[in-house]
Amino acid sequence: MSSKITILCSGFGLGFYVPGLLINYYLKNKEINSEVLVFEKYVVENKRDKIAVNKKAYHKNFKLALVSERMPWDIRESIDNDMVEEVLNTWEKENRRNFIVMSGHWIYILDQYRKRINNKPINVDILYIDSEPSPSWKGLNKYNPEYSENYNETFLFNAEKKEISFYVPVGSEKPVLFKERENRFMIHGGGWGMGTYQEKIHELEENGFKLDVIAYKEDEVKGVEQGHRYFMMDPAWQAWNGSEFIFPPFSEVKLGVTPNFESKEQYHTSFDVLRNAKAVICKPGGGTLIDSLAAATPIILLEPFGHHEKSNADLWEKLGLGIKYETWKESGFKLDILEVMHENLVKQRDSAVNYVDDYINKLIGNIESKVK
Repeated sequence: MSSKITILCSGFGLGFYVPGLLINYYLKNKEINSEVLVFEKYVVENKRDKIAVNKKAYHKNFKLALVSERMPWDIRESIDNDMVEEVLNTWEKENRRNFIVMSGHWIYILDQYRKRINNKPINVDILYIDSEPSPSWKGLNKYNPEYSENYNETFLFNAEKKEISFYVPVGSEKPVLFKERENRFMIHGGGWGMGTYQEKIHELEENGFKLDVIAYKEDEVKGVEQGHRYFMMDPAWQAWNGSEFIFPPFSEVKLGVTPNFESKEQYHTSFDVLRNAKAVICKPGGGTLIDSLAAATPIILLEPFGHHEKSNADLWEKLGLGIKYETWKESGFKLDILEVMHENLVKQRDSAVNYVDDYINKLIGNIESKVK
């Protein structure tokens, strides 16, 4: 393939970062030249530092996070122009033509690139991680409502059509059969530890459930006597730091024991916890949908973060792949409901198309048609 595939992610949420690394690993495994870039590398330092401050605030106060989600960020005010100039020079020098973009924040930079190369054709695949465009895409409507005019749009999960079209491969193993899974439930608040998940732990405890809790910080580790396990991402790690982009370093956390944070090459380590759980209890972010489908692990749906996550929840519920926490509670926390959802997920996974294989085939088709 003549031009390196450039995968444009964002570290703002792991749902726009981890899928990029999954795609990159799959491409490299097929001996296709590809590279991941993370948007926050090209943001001025004071704006980038503010992300970490907001992350802590939103973890503590989900209502504040919900308010901020409705206030689109015009990224043009935050761009580090020198850094962008450097990356555009590299793209031009290397004649980059193939891009997969997961965050709307990159569109301004891609448009700049098109101008620089005199509008020569480039192959840009906008990959929507959520079932409808998330805030980084909706924010473009203020200054670039026709942003997708020159680019391809692909939905993994489509709220409008009420269907799953594609899956992103995570590892190579088949889903664990429901009956073979441990009688445990994973519970988390996404990459930023947001939402109402902590409010549910005591009630689940009272009903005898053993939990795999993804803690945001070490002082949340408790309840081990109830049979819970606690896990964490390395709190010192940030997606956009360092010269290489890696899956989030992850470890089980025990009181009095120093965590051993590790990162796999193939996929995010937290997936191993999720694929062995009866269900995952969390807000319905796009990254969780990818994992749910790949592992055939049902989602017990908590309050969504914004309209795009509400659409995700509605789609999963409509297709019988997830259930609202309150509805599951009203059923008496029945496991047989979840087993049916697991089976539905297996069927959906088997009928969906591997996004990366489809992308490669289209790219090869484009190259062959140009040669003819």
